[in-house]
Amino acid sequence: FPKKLWKMLQSHRFQSIRWADDSLCVAIDAEAFQKKVLAWRGPYRVFETDSMKSFFHQLHLCGFTKAQRDSKTSNWLDEFLAEEAAAPSAHSELLFHYNPNFERDHPHLLERCKQR
Repeated sequence: FPKKLWKMLQSHRFQSIRWADDSLCVAIDAEAFQKKVLAWRGPYRVFETDSMKSFFHQLHLCGFTKAQRDSKTSNWLDEFLAEEAAAPSAHSELLFHYNPNFERDHPHLLERCKQR
């Protein structure tokens, strides 16, 4: 699971999940992630679940905790939130998750992200 997630974050194909600017937190647009990633079927399916609750449970099992938005994450988030505000039907919730062993520039740490 952590390796799949890390590869997903390294790819520019996914707009609903990104590294926060500090490269230490994962930012997830919950509604878009549900529709565009978890709902996928067939050979391009990334995760076994189609439930956000199950996805977050999996994150928790791998040592992730919820994090709050801070000033370090503001660059792309301000742009993202401005785009969301411009779309009147957008009601997305942006969620942040942190794991000290999950960083953009340190893939060797993924071995420490074992399921509990």
